[in-house]
Amino acid sequence: MPERSDAALRRALRFGDGWYGSGVGAAEVTGVRDRLRDLGGTEDADRLTLASAVFLTPPGVPAVVPPPGRPLGGAEPTAASVVDDLGRLAEAGLTDCTLWLPVAAERVEKAMEWGAAEVTPRLA
Repeated sequence: MPERSDAALRRALRFGDGWYGSGVGAAEVTGVRDRLRDLGGTEDADRLTLASAVFLTPPGVPAVVPPPGRPLGGAEPTAASVVDDLGRLAEAGLTDCTLWLPVAAERVEKAMEWGAAEVTPRLA
């Protein structure tokens, strides 16, 4: 993917404040962090914010389009699997994420309610 090419990572190191991926898992974040360190040194790489869009389709809420990346919590997410994925992403170095819900507009409220009731209380 373009945001993970060496050229893109060099531009992030030279001109940016961070790197923004899309639909990545913990292993990919670790790989990007390691490549940034290889390309720019630890100090330059560690000053960058690592962020990504994450895609979540809560149980019981049908997706209107397939997520364009790895789904948060897996193909059949549970609150525990979502929290586990978020923890692994944080351990890998991801500091910020944008939540994308590929659901119909009339289902967004239900999807957000699930996240608030089931996932948020499990976050430390």
